[in-house]
Amino acid sequence: MSNERYEQSHFIKWCLEHPGPYTPSEEIELRKEAMAALVESVKAGDITSLDGAESPLSERIRAQHGVTDFEMNSNWVGSSQDWICPCCGRSKFQVSRVGKRGQILAKLVVHHDHMSEAMKAAFHSAFEAAGTRVEQIDGWRLVERMRDAFAAYAEVLVCEDCNNADTEAKKLAGSPSYFSFSIGQIRRLIRSADHRPHLVEPVRAEEVWAEAEPAYKLRIKLISAVAHAAATDAHWYEPHARAADPIPVFGFARRSVESEIIRWAYADPLLRTLGANTKVSTPNLSRWRQVAQKPGKQLPANYLAMLRTEESHGRSWEALPDDWRCPVCYRSKHELVYVGEQGKVIFAMKLVTARGAWASLTRICNHCESTLRSLKWEGAQRAGKAARDSYSFVEPGELSRIIVARPHSAHVIREKEAQELLADVVQRISEAR
Repeated sequence: MSNERYEQSHFIKWCLEHPGPYTPSEEIELRKEAMAALVESVKAGDITSLDGAESPLSERIRAQHGVTDFEMNSNWVGSSQDWICPCCGRSKFQVSRVGKRGQILAKLVVHHDHMSEAMKAAFHSAFEAAGTRVEQIDGWRLVERMRDAFAAYAEVLVCEDCNNADTEAKKLAGSPSYFSFSIGQIRRLIRSADHRPHLVEPVRAEEVWAEAEPAYKLRIKLISAVAHAAATDAHWYEPHARAADPIPVFGFARRSVESEIIRWAYADPLLRTLGANTKVSTPNLSRWRQVAQKPGKQLPANYLAMLRTEESHGRSWEALPDDWRCPVCYRSKHELVYVGEQGKVIFAMKLVTARGAWASLTRICNHCESTLRSLKWEGAQRAGKAARDSYSFVEPGELSRIIVARPHSAHVIREKEAQELLADVVQRISEAR
């Protein structure tokens, strides 16, 4: 981007006219003006360190494909219009392509090695197997600190096609779920062209995996040893702060972007305004009441120690009396504990801050909160307008009647009752002012 164009942009002129200082309330109002000036400058092509559905690059992409609608994610919006995929070497223009629904796909993905997930799973498995009865908070902090130490590569922003090629190559090669190909390895096994997905070479995928397999097995072996030490209080870790890794997207830590933009723009609303809310695909918001949830796993004998190892879960557990029950599904503290991904023991609450029928409730379990949220989303979609808030469209007792609560498991939803309640919710949201 031309520094001269940036300095002469409408946004910078606005910044010079508003040097401050301002009170917090004044800043809130001025941010609206700053956002409008910034969006205008991106559209005009004076600021290219950000992108959007109406940027000059996007207009060029529209002309190329003869299509109007974009499906653009926040990583695309938050990165420079000059960005080049470090894996396949294509520009954003070359990456753009038409999707199955006739929309322009404009998506970038943070590609990462899955060793951190392997490390967490190994820790929870070792914790359960050892039967450790005391929480291992520092051991968990060691896992958090070292989870990237066994990665074959650092996180990196790539085009969605390169990330999809990794998934396809793993299927073709039969590699384990915790393994991911690096960008150098992906580059070896794909054939790329402008405006279309990569073609993955099956033979090359098998060859690259065969080369990587010995090192992968060694990493898994080392991870198991570290995880056992962390879970059994045999580790060496004394915690200290750790900085985040940079990703070249606005809103990530250490993102190199113009100081004036950081001063006046919050990441989420800016990225949504510029184009990250473009969506052609319609999600199935009825799955929550139509798809049966599997029963949860049996709790380990030492589940309380594992629970308290995650400090936030431990604080939630200690904050509630022993006889506390979720006021919606009526499960006890013990029954609310469940085993999540990678064998992690979870106890999670949702604070309630609402009036009316919800006023006497202070907390509900996360499974009830998930049901409430799903009901709200589907009701709002069918009503064609957003719900006024997260509670006023339904009462706690109504939510209770559509739930079959199970210990240590997600709720089963009574489909007929949920359908009837949904109809009421749609009407309430539609009529709300």
